[in-house]
Amino acid sequence: MKSASQDINSYFSLLTTEQKNSVISLIKSFIKSDEHVRISKKQYNREIAEAEKRVAKGEFFTEEQAEKALSKW
Repeated sequence: MKSASQDINSYFSLLTTEQKNSVISLIKSFIKSDEHVRISKKQYNREIAEAEKRVAKGEFFTEEQAEKALSKW
């Protein structure tokens, strides 16, 4: 049985650059929330603006895509 790290590496290599950036942002968000670090309103607004730009460019997963990817884990 593969370890979680091996699974992540094998799937990560199949992603586009945009998808990889989205995954990295998601992982960073977990780390930030684990640290319980409060961010400024300015930083919060900047992160929202960046996320909105990614969505506008189509750099996101639909619910169906996410479910399909998760079903393989």
